[in-house]
Amino acid sequence: MPAYFVLTSFGSGRKDDQPLYDRLWGAGFLPSKHQGVKFRNQGDAVLYLSNPPGVSVESRRGTLNRISALNEQHYREIRDPGIRARIAQYEMAFRMQTSVPELLDTSKEPKHVLEMYGPDVTRQGSYAANCLLARRLAERDVRFIQLFHMGWDHHFGLPDALRGQCQDTDQATAALINDLEQRGLLDER
Repeated sequence: MPAYFVLTSFGSGRKDDQPLYDRLWGAGFLPSKHQGVKFRNQGDAVLYLSNPPGVSVESRRGTLNRISALNEQHYREIRDPGIRARIAQYEMAFRMQTSVPELLDTSKEPKHVLEMYGPDVTRQGSYAANCLLARRLAERDVRFIQLFHMGWDHHFGLPDALRGQCQDTDQATAALINDLEQRGLLDER
């Protein structure tokens, strides 16, 4: 898994108040392996996660092995470190294709855990679902997980707007912290 994931959700607040740009989790001047991977809050969590119809995992693996061999040969000829970065990105994409579907499948989570996160936990892209996903990512040693819950930029109607946003986030946030603590994921290593 990549070291950095970004999870976004829309809450009860204003839908148009807080645009998020991919540059917020870009790598900047660091190598691209430090760039955040955004899980989409609608549709497929990651674009092109599934193989096209008729393409098996074995076929995809074979194709990547051949591409990697060609890239490795090209690297030996010109020694461009960008080629090695490309090889690593292809490998990361393949590992994500094989591991992310299991990560996203929360059907085996115990009922008491789902209830702890609240009624929205089964709605894709909700803050509660993202909190559960954050815990599952932490269990897989993802080092940095960032949750963006949009709708906090209030200019009017503060009491109602804040109440709604807090209802979106309070239970799920408390559940995430308790869940991480119970599993020893907050212990320093």
